[in-house]
Amino acid sequence: MKALLCKAYGDPSQLVYTEAPSPTLHAGEVRIAVHAIGLNYADGIQVSGRSQLPLPFSPGFECSGTVIECGTEVQALHPGNRVLAIMTSGAYAEEVVVPAAHVALLPPNMDMPTAAALPVAYVTAYLALVHRGQLKPGETLVVSGATGRVGNAALEIAARWGATVIAVTGRPEHLPAKLAAVLNLRQDDLARRLLEQTSGRGVDLVFDTIGGSFFDPAWAALAWEGRYLTVGFASGQVPQLGLRQALGKNGAVIGFELGGYLTRRHALVPEALRTLLSWYEEGALTPRPPQVAPLSDGGKMLQRLVDHQTQEKIVLMARE
Repeated sequence: MKALLCKAYGDPSQLVYTEAPSPTLHAGEVRIAVHAIGLNYADGIQVSGRSQLPLPFSPGFECSGTVIECGTEVQALHPGNRVLAIMTSGAYAEEVVVPAAHVALLPPNMDMPTAAALPVAYVTAYLALVHRGQLKPGETLVVSGATGRVGNAALEIAARWGATVIAVTGRPEHLPAKLAAVLNLRQDDLARRLLEQTSGRGVDLVFDTIGGSFFDPAWAALAWEGRYLTVGFASGQVPQLGLRQALGKNGAVIGFELGGYLTRRHALVPEALRTLLSWYEEGALTPRPPQVAPLSDGGKMLQRLVDHQTQEKIVLMARE
């Protein structure tokens, strides 16, 4: 099979498109003929060496394709099934082997590029909001980085969950309907506007993907016993919170990182995938169409992503 391999830590542009051995299939796993692969900023972290994966390896966390072989103990999946998969690495290849629990059947109305673009962003947003953030219907949520893939997924999931949703972004285009308000990260007095939107009570949950200058006004507008959910630091700046600040609001700071749920809390990932795909089938989730490129161009496309030269989701096609 063909794969994009990292043979030396460094920039994504150094990835090598080459022949690679097919991965070994074990009990409880499925082999997938990959059609499409979703690119994520975290792929670049793997390639840089910060994840300390042994060389050589293929990066990548998500893909879609067709099941071609099932290991023993796999009962719910069969050869020929159209599926998506989420994994800890290895997606940049024409074949992958994935635990069956991290594979889900595609709805009939979902194409392969859309399927490859969904798992990381939407599972991250769903588990962060519902499992870690304990979002309840009727609560007020503010989402930073709302036009990013994870932020946009959080908007859709929270609306479907029945929350009142406020979006904060520097780029208000492409936002879904059913939002209580859209605030401009660069122009609005965020603390004042968030308090106005909640009649002075403050927001119940903050979903923060960017950190940086968003933190102080968002924390100032947090309700008593509110929760601050930190999902990433896209701004490149990690905010600092004094414990006295948390004490004054009886506030909670909650961290979320997807990788641990793929290795430690196995049951939560398939549950999230089933829910998300059922919501997609009913029309509640509408992921933006991704930009498509061939697998052989993966190194170049990932370099563009980590260099912030594109805001669009990129999907690599391993086959049509």
